[in-house]
Amino acid sequence: MRRLGLTLNEMKVYMLLLNSGPLTAKEISDYADVPFSKVYIVLKSLEEKGWISSDRERPIRYVALSPDEAVKKAKVKREKEWEEAASKIIPMLQPIYDARTVPETPEVWIVRGEENVSSKVIDLVLKSQYELLLAIHAKMESLFEKASLLERMGGLYNPTHIRILIPRELVDDAECFLKFGAELRYRENMFGGGVISDAKEALLLLGDSGRVSTAIWSTHSSLIYLAKLYFEKLWESSKKIEV
Repeated sequence: MRRLGLTLNEMKVYMLLLNSGPLTAKEISDYADVPFSKVYIVLKSLEEKGWISSDRERPIRYVALSPDEAVKKAKVKREKEWEEAASKIIPMLQPIYDARTVPETPEVWIVRGEENVSSKVIDLVLKSQYELLLAIHAKMESLFEKASLLERMGGLYNPTHIRILIPRELVDDAECFLKFGAELRYRENMFGGGVISDAKEALLLLGDSGRVSTAIWSTHSSLIYLAKLYFEKLWESSKKIEV
């Protein structure tokens, strides 16, 4: 009975009603040794689970239902709960499993031109569902123009976890990301930048502090691991932006 979802008090009440026939809440409390302050909670739970029923007379009497009927209802309820849980868990976890088990065929591409680099950054930003790590070390006018479009997307863009690292001089430009729950930090000096999307894709931004015109995009797990490790080291020693 415990495996079917009944608590100790629920088992005591059901067994009492099964043996005695209809009883009032007061009688059930006395005979089953269940505190009167809890007996109505127990009775309501048993009714919802399909183990007992009650009449509409005064005082209300409760009666045990057929064990065969109760077990069948418990089975249907449990199957429904499993299906609901599976419908939420599988879409979230299966992509992570697939990414780790599918034979890896890593790709590496060179992206040239600030406009193309900015477009690739936004592409990874929009594809992120679980975690987005973004480090921008240089002013990229085309990137922040594109990033402002995210503000107009509202609820259409809502990844789970966003962390953005920037140099002090870019704080005002990056504040548009705060509307999406991003955590922003800054450093006095940054050498290079990048984007890591869901630990599946990485884009390394190349160039000095004045210009970014080239980037390396890859799905290679080792490169992504090193990029994330470097990001975490920088993040630990950065300062939080207070808004």
